[in-house]
Amino acid sequence: MARHTSCTLSSANLLHNLEAMRRAAKGKRIMAMVKANAYGHGLRSVAQRLDGLVDSLGVASIDEAMALREAGIKGTITLIEGVFTPDELAVAATQGFQVVFHSAKQVEWLVAAILPKPLFAWLKVYTGMGRLGFPADIAGAAMDALSGSSNIIQPVGIMSHFACADEPEHPLNAQQIETFKLLFQGHAGPRSLCNSAGILTFPDHQHDWVRPGIALYGASPFADKSAADIGLKPVMTFKTKLISVQMHKKGSSIGYGARYVCPEDMPIGIMAVGYGDGYPRSARDGTPVLVEGVRCGLAGRVSMDMAAIDLRPVPHAQVGSDVTLWGYGLPLEDVAPRTSNIVYDLLTGIQNRVKFEWV
Repeated sequence: MARHTSCTLSSANLLHNLEAMRRAAKGKRIMAMVKANAYGHGLRSVAQRLDGLVDSLGVASIDEAMALREAGIKGTITLIEGVFTPDELAVAATQGFQVVFHSAKQVEWLVAAILPKPLFAWLKVYTGMGRLGFPADIAGAAMDALSGSSNIIQPVGIMSHFACADEPEHPLNAQQIETFKLLFQGHAGPRSLCNSAGILTFPDHQHDWVRPGIALYGASPFADKSAADIGLKPVMTFKTKLISVQMHKKGSSIGYGARYVCPEDMPIGIMAVGYGDGYPRSARDGTPVLVEGVRCGLAGRVSMDMAAIDLRPVPHAQVGSDVTLWGYGLPLEDVAPRTSNIVYDLLTGIQNRVKFEWV
């Protein structure tokens, strides 16, 4: 029989979170971020559930966008990192993809291109993230090139990205808001600045489009607030089962490196999940899991295929008992602080051998 390690994904919770973001965004257009395999939830399956309910789906690259078209997605798709080669512009135009332009090279490719039809463009401007985008002093020239091109549907959109929206009091937020406000004042094109944290933190600066990501999947973008605190529900529940239960004597060591030493005679359960499945190797002793709905703690270093649990809170547990690693009943925000990970890379780190099922 196959290992009992799986991710159950809730369509109802995904749509609940979308509606929560829609209410927070107060009627703004929504670009739902499904890049990086929809934050580990399945690119195609998430997109199929959101297609027609959002104004665009955001992907990192044209291969993700083409995978969605091949899966039957008819709605608008936006290439958040733009094109990587000149020939991708023609594909984007043919498929009706929106394209973000963040570098002079991409603009050069556009100016030189002969496209089958014009495409919608976003100009990405750098306001403080230090990643992609045109600095304010040269953004005007890039905008002129896009605005003057017959390859572009007018008007051009303007986009930037918060660096610290998850820290509402960080001074960079106000600086970015002001820089973005001053760029292209009076320009007729749509504007987009807010990610999940920005939507919730800066309701007065949501502009025309918002770009929810982590919040759609039911995880909080804030270190000091849980998903439940902001009205979200987990889409993914990561589960496995116990494959061994043994009594260990006081002083016995558990796992590689003998990191955990039993403080008394106690039951130890072995669950069928490890870092080979995407459960974090960095998880410390005491990292919470639920065994038959009872909160227990990790005991010892996570192995590739297994990990040990202190079963003293649930001594009746046995082989076959259910273990929840995160999700329903155990917020991901309770797990991440006991690891070297954040909620984003925990979700995106689930490996292919884990079975996925939508309910």
